[in-house]
Amino acid sequence: LMYKDELRSYRDLPFRWGELGTVYRYERSGTLHGLMRVRGFTQDDAHIFCLPEQLQSEIVDVLDLTERILTRFGFDDYEIMLSTRPEKSV
Repeated sequence: LMYKDELRSYRDLPFRWGELGTVYRYERSGTLHGLMRVRGFTQDDAHIFCLPEQLQSEIVDVLDLTERILTRFGFDDYEIMLSTRPEKSV
């Protein structure tokens, strides 16, 4: 809906959108265990609308940003796994 809220052109691409959302779960008493089953948390979500020829550079840029953030906070031993849609969808 955010992308379709106004008329856009392919010349506007890539279009990057990020948002924060709070999620609440109401579970039975006694079922919460530390961080594995918290009652509420905030998650971030990002969307990138781009042309097929922009896809590779956008993925590289997102991974570079992730690495900069992890390094800034002192994480130097980590793994990054990237999952994509099936080949027919990309």
